[in-house]
Amino acid sequence: MKNRFFVYLIVVASTAALSAQVPPAGRGRGAAAPPNESVRTGTHRISASLTGLLGWRIGAPSSAYGASFLEGAVKADAAGLGVIEASASQKASAQISKNLDGSLSADELAAVKTKLRALALRVGAYRVSKLGAGDRAVLDFAKSLGADIVIAPGDASTLAAIDKLATEAGINVAVETKDPKSLLAAIGSLSNRVGIATDVAGFTKSGMKADRLMALALHTGGAAQPKVLMEITKQLPPPEEQPDKCGNCGRPYGGTRPLFISLESGKAEDVVAFEKSVRPAMGYRVDLDSKLLPITGVDKIPAAERAAIEAGLPKQAQVKPRKPRKLLVIDLNPAGTYYHTTIAHGNLAVQLMAKNTGAFEAIFSNDLSNLKYPKIKQFDAVFLNSIDGPVFPDPEVLDGLLRFVREGGGMAGVHAATYASMDIPEFSDLIGAADGPHRVEPATLKVDDPASPLMKGFKEQLFPYTDEFYHFLPTGPYSREKLHVLLSIHMGLSNTSNKNVRPDGDYGLVWIKSYGKGRVFNCALGHTPTLFSNPLTAQMMLNGLQFVLGDLDADTTPSAKLPKK
Repeated sequence: MKNRFFVYLIVVASTAALSAQVPPAGRGRGAAAPPNESVRTGTHRISASLTGLLGWRIGAPSSAYGASFLEGAVKADAAGLGVIEASASQKASAQISKNLDGSLSADELAAVKTKLRALALRVGAYRVSKLGAGDRAVLDFAKSLGADIVIAPGDASTLAAIDKLATEAGINVAVETKDPKSLLAAIGSLSNRVGIATDVAGFTKSGMKADRLMALALHTGGAAQPKVLMEITKQLPPPEEQPDKCGNCGRPYGGTRPLFISLESGKAEDVVAFEKSVRPAMGYRVDLDSKLLPITGVDKIPAAERAAIEAGLPKQAQVKPRKPRKLLVIDLNPAGTYYHTTIAHGNLAVQLMAKNTGAFEAIFSNDLSNLKYPKIKQFDAVFLNSIDGPVFPDPEVLDGLLRFVREGGGMAGVHAATYASMDIPEFSDLIGAADGPHRVEPATLKVDDPASPLMKGFKEQLFPYTDEFYHFLPTGPYSREKLHVLLSIHMGLSNTSNKNVRPDGDYGLVWIKSYGKGRVFNCALGHTPTLFSNPLTAQMMLNGLQFVLGDLDADTTPSAKLPKK
């Protein structure tokens, strides 16, 4: 079994980190974070997911909004972007009449950075009208804004000087040109600090390779856009297995060269159009990752934890299968996402439940082509074992899963599964929740529906439990109007760290729901091995799998619509 951990060496470690990342020089030591002023949905954007997966930053030029830089930043945030292109020729703000350059005083620069932090907005590139051998201060100013790319004009005769300057300053410079072909010969001998900034027409007509593309301008519309995005993706260095150096932060490595993609209009509708057009390219990359990320083996589970799981699991199914059942198990965590070590424990538990009870046959595979229609019809249900990150960008893969469940199939998820493809609302709606703050801590759990066959065995309606409890956001899809909640945190008897996230104080952890003719079961527990070693929760998991497989009938009426007792 290949090592499941990889070192992800791109500029930022994860999509979630990028969406909240602020220019690093904008925080003084000990400085308090400003109040959040962002109105966008944070990590719930495909444009944000692209950083962890492909290393791309998606933004818009602040000049597209026809105002000062900070006024443009506010509009970029409203359009759903977490990245913006700054320009030295633009005024800093309505209150600061100076251009956004080294002429700003320390206090004025601090005010700009504070606003960027409040908007959780990153400067993806800094544009200047000229860059010469004596302009080191320009590059230093760009770095102070948090940019790692400077876009500047240039020609073959100036490239060597630009390369020397960029290398000394430790920042990348993208030389802007409509005709990249004129620079290709000269740029080939330079360091990776120098690349090309152009538009789609320049990229395609020049025949240049993507390894020198550092900034790409996308104009409104254009049928060629998805094709170009796919071509750039295919030219990325392939993911490589790397030695684990940082535990669960390791990911497939796809190269360290940044790419800033500018949506020139800055309009919200063009952001949406881009996100739609880039999904096939993301799906292609996820498919490559899936081939490098085999199903997690169980051989490294500590002996004591293995023994506890073997002892805690049920030895027989609650109901006899109505026919032979096949359960597809997926534990894929693409680049830029957190990998849970307890995935191995879940795989072991499913193996043993299948062997001990005969309730189903378990097929373990991260090959996402299994989810495409009609191939997915060979299974009775799909079990998502703590998958995380952009698993479902490929429309054909997600559409296959949605159709499968809608037409009578089943899907179960455990722990991190609600964190998969949070940038695609259709999946979050399917599973029933998205993200929320969480921490490993003790709490008192409440059995919300002791009459449900999935909760058979629970003699007490309240019991203590320690896990990483998700407190799903009130702005997400979690709602008792849609879900039949089986287990939740009893907030009156618990003092969890995120107890004020929801005004209604409702923190469901386990639920079932109908989706068309199909069935969904989700258990947010599972950060620790206890889920499968505790006989009660282990039985609940087997019951949940039998429910989604179609053998255990249960009432899925949303909790809010049940008669009050």
